[in-house]
Amino acid sequence: MADIGARESAKVAARDTDWSSGLSLTAIILTFEEELHIERCIRSLKPVASRIYVVDSFSTDATVEIARGLGAEVMQRKFKNQADQFQWALDNLPIDTSWVMRVDADEYISTGLAASMTKVLPRAPISVSGFYVDRMVVFLGRPIRHGGFYPMRVLKIWRTGLGQVEQRWIDEYCVVKHGQVEYCPGDLIDENLHDLTWWTEKHNKYSSRRVIDLLDRELELGLSQHAVSGKMSGRQVIYHKVKTKIYPALPPYLRAFAYYLYRYVFRLGFLDGQQGLVFCFLQAFWNLFLVDAKLYEARRMIAADGLESFIKHLRDAQGLDVGPPWKSRSHRSA
Repeated sequence: MADIGARESAKVAARDTDWSSGLSLTAIILTFEEELHIERCIRSLKPVASRIYVVDSFSTDATVEIARGLGAEVMQRKFKNQADQFQWALDNLPIDTSWVMRVDADEYISTGLAASMTKVLPRAPISVSGFYVDRMVVFLGRPIRHGGFYPMRVLKIWRTGLGQVEQRWIDEYCVVKHGQVEYCPGDLIDENLHDLTWWTEKHNKYSSRRVIDLLDRELELGLSQHAVSGKMSGRQVIYHKVKTKIYPALPPYLRAFAYYLYRYVFRLGFLDGQQGLVFCFLQAFWNLFLVDAKLYEARRMIAADGLESFIKHLRDAQGLDVGPPWKSRSHRSA
């Protein structure tokens, strides 16, 4: 079981390069410096996607060349955040297929999911507007099956024109505007091939984005759209409530430790061995503890120098172009 990622990667690499899909489906992939993953992702999509768009944020590596060489259509646009970039793609790409699928560059669809899609999508009644799939994280070569991380059922496929993205700086949801959302069996595999140094640097940047999102809620800055009207799965509704209502109300720092215990002990994350320990500690404790520390720092900076100075710091020091609009109001010290 531990080598599922390697087995699926080998299957993907062995697939014929000619597109043979009978599905009317457009896959959209956002990229920046993804030469390590983009070929695997695109090849996995070829049996199901009649059209593949790559929206690239001006990569300097071989991402664009690889994507175009595999037949994908590449657009380039300056990146703000995932939600903004993907909503731009939905609003501006000339999508002429019946279905749209969102796939991250370090994800790929399993052969089982591809088979299910070719059977389920063409037979979907008009009342069905989208499909959930199960996302499986592979970390340090091992599928993470416990800790409540699998199956993580997410909306990835919807009818063209019915999908929209919650405009947040991190952890945004895709929803459909109306209609039923059904389940399409099979795994979408999330397996990043970079090392732990890259992984921690990436999640360090994510922690800064999470701080922006939390400050936006706390100070009502008007930077994000925190909810969109649409269909979410029951688990997503619960998770959304915990993330936006319950977790922020808990004591800083302690809440990160409590969340780690929940994932690693109560949701049996320890059953995933050493990889489960590392994943739960970094994902559920270290990253969220860092968010609380950065949130404290941000409040101090805002109290001392004002909100606009902090916004400038985010742009100059961290490359996060938050920018207006934010609401003019007084801010209390933390």
